[in-house]
Amino acid sequence: MPQKMNPSISDRTRQKIIRTTEKLFAEKGFRAMTLRDVTREAKVNLAAVNYHFGSKSKLILEVIRDRIEPINEERLKRLDQLIEQYASKPVPVNAIFDSLFRPLFESNGTGSGPNPALIQMIGRAFTEPADFMRGMHRDLFRDLTQRYLAELHRSCPDMTIETLQYRFFLSISTMLGATIDQVILENLSESKLGPRNYDRVVAELINYASAGFEQSAK
Repeated sequence: MPQKMNPSISDRTRQKIIRTTEKLFAEKGFRAMTLRDVTREAKVNLAAVNYHFGSKSKLILEVIRDRIEPINEERLKRLDQLIEQYASKPVPVNAIFDSLFRPLFESNGTGSGPNPALIQMIGRAFTEPADFMRGMHRDLFRDLTQRYLAELHRSCPDMTIETLQYRFFLSISTMLGATIDQVILENLSESKLGPRNYDRVVAELINYASAGFEQSAK
């Protein structure tokens, strides 16, 4: 059994490992990054990494969880508030998407848009193996997804489950693309629009996703 560390030292070491891994993951990705890279950059030994995380896969999962869980908690908090606000009535689709999208775009906590480190990780995650993405989604998003699908189904009762799932997938994909590809918006607008317009981006994203989601199936 590993010897227990002083809690304050242990917590600082754990956070140092997480922040270092976050940087390396964004730069190299899961496959190229090694635990040796982490120990060298964080200036800790391998025993400390194993003590806190056990393996590279678990370490990366914790790095992503550290950024994602506060956002997911805020999403569910806002969704619960909407359900309470509308009581027995279905929550409008645009309000549901507002509770889902906006916390990501407010993740920096300074009113300046999404957290840059999180955006780097999201961009990097698109290049990772399917098994890695599947496992990450199962661990971090399964319950959240089910909550949102259930509420969207209540708002769109005539929509088949299959159509609901396709449209939710496309809505999420649009959200992620809008988050990491704002350079396209800058180019389209000749630099008049971009990351500083995040509030307008999320408002337009909500309108766009809601209109597409509620479009009658043909």
